[in-house]
This record gives sequence, structure tokens and C-alpha cells, in this order.
Amino acid sequence: MAKTAGKRSTLLLIAVGLAIVAPAGMLLAHDEHATGIFKVRHDEYHKLGDAFKVIRDQTKAGSPDMAKIKPAAQVVNDASVNQFKWFPAGSGPESGHKTRAKAEIWGKPQDFEAAQKRFGDAAPKLLAAADSGDAAAVKARYAEVGKACKNCHDTFRTEEDEHEKHEKHE
Repeated sequence: MAKTAGKRSTLLLIAVGLAIVAPAGMLLAHDEHATGIFKVRHDEYHKLGDAFKVIRDQTKAGSPDMAKIKPAAQVVNDASVNQFKWFPAGSGPESGHKTRAKAEIWGKPQDFEAAQKRFGDAAPKLLAAADSGDAAAVKARYAEVGKACKNCHDTFRTEEDEHEKHEKHE
């Protein structure tokens, strides 16, 4: 009987310990995930911005270089596919992490998904235009993608603060 009571006490201690430690572990794991997704989202949008700048600069050039436009259009297209993974629940402003993503992304998911779809529909057309080698078509499709980006940014992204603007221009 003493052995049984001892085992119960040990099991009870283990259960209580797990009840205390497990939630803390889950919080830490969530924080690591949120940090990870914040970095992924930032890095992917940075690549997208760089690719978009290449296309913009080439469409303004007297003789656009399709060898530069094609890989940039591929990056834009890849982002249009992958963007749906970049906004999981818990990765908004409520997480305490610095983000320009507005709470409306999660508060109005149908509207956000519609904005993502607009980008997702426009990007493959830009890639097809780049693959065709038609500079006029690239310019037209670039404008369409730009409108899709602006549509989403106007509603779902906060403005840059002065520090961010200054860092970009250095």
C-alpha cells in the first residue's frame, strides 16, 4: 500500500509539473513560430519589392532587358502563390511583434483573401507576358499587379514610420 501511495504521489507531482510547464512551453513555441513567420513574411516581401523594382526600372528603360524581367516576374509569381502562408493566426499586431500588418487581415479575412486573390490572379499574367518577351504586355501587366498591391496595402498595411523611411533611403 505504501508503494502504491508513493507511485500516486510521484505521478501527481509529474502531472502537476506538466500542467505548469506545458503551457509555458507552448507559449515559447508559439513565440518562436511567430518570430519565424515575421522573418519569413518580411524577407519574402523584401524579395518581392526588389523584383518589382527590377520590373519597374526595366519597363521605364528605352530597351527593356527581358533577361532581368523574367526572373523578377517569377519572384512576383512565386510570392502570389506563397503569400497565403504568411499570415497565420497570432502573427498580427496583437502578438506584440513589430509588424505593418493591420488587424483587419484577421478581422476581415474574406476581404483580405479577396485582395490576395487579386494579386494571385494578376501575377501569373505578368509572368506569362515576361515569358512571351513582349515588353508592352509586361508594362501593362506590371501596372495591373501594381494596382493589386496598392489595393491590399491601402487597406491592410500601416504606413511606414519616419525611421523606416529614413533607413530605406540610406
